[in-house]
Amino acid sequence: MAPVTWREGYQTLLQASLQSPLLTGIEPLILEAPVLKLRVHVGAYGFVEVFWNVETGKTSFALIRGERRVFGADNTRGWHLHPFDDPDRHVPCDAMSLESFLQQVDTHQAGGDQPQLPDPA
Repeated sequence: MAPVTWREGYQTLLQASLQSPLLTGIEPLILEAPVLKLRVHVGAYGFVEVFWNVETGKTSFALIRGERRVFGADNTRGWHLHPFDDPDRHVPCDAMSLESFLQQVDTHQAGGDQPQLPDPA
């Protein structure tokens, strides 16, 4: 995440959520510096759990359906995706914003192509 302060991070996450056509609600879970944890509800698709620690930079996004991650991205040991077709797999990727993550969820839900992922090594 680009913002440097907790407050800037919170505003950035809210703005990205509000811009998504999938948004049906935002549920704050933890709003105590240095940690932000939100649940971005995306209708029948479930919700996206968002985590960011301003001190460590740890960032994660996970699309949850029925208590299971079905897609995700995080920067633990470098940015990587947990793709729709195998959410337990780690596929290296560029740094990702919540806006980009929600766009990929929207594309997938609309039946569009998934992002091109490199072949596993």
